[in-house]
Amino acid sequence: MVKNISDAKNITGLEKGKFSALLGEAHQHIIAGLLMRAGFFVAAAPVRTEPYDLIVIAYHDHGNRPNDKVLLRIQCRTISKGKSLRLVGGIRAGVDRSYQRPSPKEYKYTEEHNDLIIAIDEDDFSLYIIPTRLTESWGKSVSVKKLKPFRNRFDLLLNWRNEYLAQFLKVAEY
Repeated sequence: MVKNISDAKNITGLEKGKFSALLGEAHQHIIAGLLMRAGFFVAAAPVRTEPYDLIVIAYHDHGNRPNDKVLLRIQCRTISKGKSLRLVGGIRAGVDRSYQRPSPKEYKYTEEHNDLIIAIDEDDFSLYIIPTRLTESWGKSVSVKKLKPFRNRFDLLLNWRNEYLAQFLKVAEY
């Protein structure tokens, strides 16, 4: 019997690859649900081939100008076992996928691809809300320890302006 919701992983015994894809889809829906629960309007990306999964209405300055809204493209990711967050895409996509390493289609996420990366911890469902612009100096992955300042930072979605985001740049560069 499953006593904790975070322990209810692959209890049906799906093959690893199928379960991984299903888990990614589930986490995307959980992220959307948690954002909606916080009061944000969220939509699934209209085209599955783009490097973002969700679109959210955020605010430039919710406290002073609540009607000053912005649409953000969100890439959803999963953090497994509290280790690290991968910041690359293009590895599994498409029917013509090949399993060469490194993948010829692999790319690191930039603001060209999405505005925000939201990673969900598969164990406690915490969200790491990370503006993509802050990941430029990082490699292809980042330690969860480095992400702690971004844990459950919904305020970033209420203050999506350069002055507010700049204070996180120092954290991102260490």
